[in-house]
Amino acid sequence: MSHKDILNNQYIINEYRKIDTVNKYAFSHGLQHVNNVCNIMEELTKVLKIDDEEKEALLVACVLHDVGQAGSRENHGLQAKAIAIKLFDEELKESFYYNEILEAIERHDKKCVKENSLFTVLVQVADTIDFSEKRLVDNYCGEYNIYPWKYIKTIKILKTKEKFGINISHDNVDNFTKLFFNERFTNKIINVINVLSEKLNLQPIIQLNGKDINFNNYVILHGSFGSKDGNWFPWLKEKLEEKGLKVELPQMPIGIGNQNYENWEKEFNKLLINENTTIIGHSIAPIFICKYLITNKIKVKKLIFVCGFNNCKVNEEYDTVNKPMFIDNYKDVKEYCDEIVCYYSDNDPYISFEKEKEFADNVATREYIIKNGGHINSETGYTKFEEILKEI
Repeated sequence: MSHKDILNNQYIINEYRKIDTVNKYAFSHGLQHVNNVCNIMEELTKVLKIDDEEKEALLVACVLHDVGQAGSRENHGLQAKAIAIKLFDEELKESFYYNEILEAIERHDKKCVKENSLFTVLVQVADTIDFSEKRLVDNYCGEYNIYPWKYIKTIKILKTKEKFGINISHDNVDNFTKLFFNERFTNKIINVINVLSEKLNLQPIIQLNGKDINFNNYVILHGSFGSKDGNWFPWLKEKLEEKGLKVELPQMPIGIGNQNYENWEKEFNKLLINENTTIIGHSIAPIFICKYLITNKIKVKKLIFVCGFNNCKVNEEYDTVNKPMFIDNYKDVKEYCDEIVCYYSDNDPYISFEKEKEFADNVATREYIIKNGGHINSETGYTKFEEILKEI
């Protein structure tokens, strides 16, 4: 049985026709999407010189990967796998790639990681990079004044002896790079290109209208009871975006009952964090970042900590939300980052100089003491933080 036979199966057709009426998303997940993903896989297998038998198995996985969404979006990969087994198990077992097909169907909607098989990663790449204008649901763009995907015309696979990636052709829209980087979905695109490139032992590349984008990205994180719109955070984001860089400034759960390590970890898992990432954290954020990197064993390019501390009491309210972030072996963060810069002041009203210095002495490769800087926040006039730019 070929992938075309499965795609022409009436049950499969009916299920895919249901999907776009059940799931109200910007991108189609029905027959249009399936055909797009198969076309992308055709191009991928040609560029990577994959043989016909494996190519057909990959196309089968592409046809079946989203069929489970007719039931619900949650765990739809697992549901699609169950449908594949129920309808086509005997036929699929004729393929040498039977196990790989089922694994790719089940895992396609999970985060793309280097531990996945190359087969699964290829399906994840073909699925993820189908995001051009032809996949957009017609009435969705009308709800937005600016929506970058509607300007994208084509996505072409790029491969040289040294590099692998894609070129995204768009309508030369002003600030398109900023729009592209500000979309959360862009994280998935960059991630799959990074992972597949690593699998192929090649350097990743993404181009916008033939111009390479910078793979370095930045995350700025506020402190307890804080806001992404407070202090110097929006100013720094704007400064970095002026250089065409990808910057994320998430609003984390705050307040008693909301702020804890588990909830912050869930939000951080949504971000693009890898060896190209610089993370800037203020107040409680540095120790959370240490705990997150150590716990998840993630390496990053650079860490910039402002007024960081560990195991320090402030008051009952702050102590309640800060305590879950503390970690005794925070020095181990040095195993996950080679360059750690710490800023702190000589008159912080909330965290003692000794506590901030102790934290910096244990993790930093460079330290800066800001005279009369307070908590280096808006209370002491830090709606801008010019000093930090020399480290970025």
